[in-house]
Amino acid sequence: MLKKILKYTALTAAALLVLLPASALLSRARLQHKVAERRAIHSPRGIDTLDAVPIGGISQWIQVRGQNVDNPILLFIHGGPGIAFIPLSGSFQDPWEQFFTVVQWDQRGAGKTFARNNRDLQRRTMNVAQMESDSLEVANYLRQRFHRDKIFVVGHSWGSVLGLWLAHEHPGLIYAFVGVGQMVNMQQDDQLAYRDALAQAQQRNNPKALHDLESIAPYPPSQFDFSKEQTARHWEGILLGPPLGSGSFTDLRRLLTDLISTPEYSLRDDLGFVQGQAASIEIFAPQVAKIDLTQLGSGFSAPIFFFEGRRDPYCRPALIERYAGSISAPRKQILWFENSGHFPFFEEKDAFTRALVQQLLPLAANPAPAP
Repeated sequence: MLKKILKYTALTAAALLVLLPASALLSRARLQHKVAERRAIHSPRGIDTLDAVPIGGISQWIQVRGQNVDNPILLFIHGGPGIAFIPLSGSFQDPWEQFFTVVQWDQRGAGKTFARNNRDLQRRTMNVAQMESDSLEVANYLRQRFHRDKIFVVGHSWGSVLGLWLAHEHPGLIYAFVGVGQMVNMQQDDQLAYRDALAQAQQRNNPKALHDLESIAPYPPSQFDFSKEQTARHWEGILLGPPLGSGSFTDLRRLLTDLISTPEYSLRDDLGFVQGQAASIEIFAPQVAKIDLTQLGSGFSAPIFFFEGRRDPYCRPALIERYAGSISAPRKQILWFENSGHFPFFEEKDAFTRALVQQLLPLAANPAPAP
């Protein structure tokens, strides 16, 4: 009898080992189908493409979506570093596609690009100068592919570094740049965010926050320390940002759901998303900590906008406001999203879309030729 029980137990376990992964894959396929149906573009002039494009010596993945391919091109440069937005953009960008042809680019070391290229080669070439060169190649690729003189560029967080560099060094390629969660001087930003978080911890009489923040003082350290940065970012988000919860962009459950349900990603790409983010942070974080965009110079020849969350815990509004006041441009403007933190395009979707349409479209009033 015992042998029979053990035999049936082993058979049941073996069956579960087969059925559970199969069930999970079936559920994933259903989720991907639902997302594909919801985001399908049926317009006769619409576009929905995903291509591996030779950029900087490797194949980098570029997604293009919009209801009318004749609309102005808007390149969204994601942050992180290494947080690919092809699988995440469905949570906020669909309304933009009525007015712009929207481009998501999985950068070197991120998402599909990380998954589908040699990992060692990417790690060796992941530096700020190479990423700037990549961003220029992507901008020119889009201009050539769609026969446009200029495009719009929106840069978020780390992506705002690349976008602002493009605006300063290659203004003839863009109608305007929009910085979101704009990085300026990371040393000053870290100092200010840490100081503000510590003040809030004291004001709220939060002993755990006080203990953790005081334990990493002085902050930021002279040498980059990932553990200390994680501690600071954790409490900055809680004490300075908007309320966290299932409605926040960084909610882990929602992010994972978006990742596994995106039709553009395979399981291999899902793994690349996670591994690429880890590799990018490891390699880039010490470089990002030294960024000072004031070194670009204060004169810009393209219009500059900052669409900023008033409660951004990481890129402090006071520093962005001071920087905006120090630069000159044919047009410059800060738009504040009062209920947003680091992700106003998600946290205040409708207001952000209206701002894009109202502020940017008039700058591309001359219709672009059809490709």
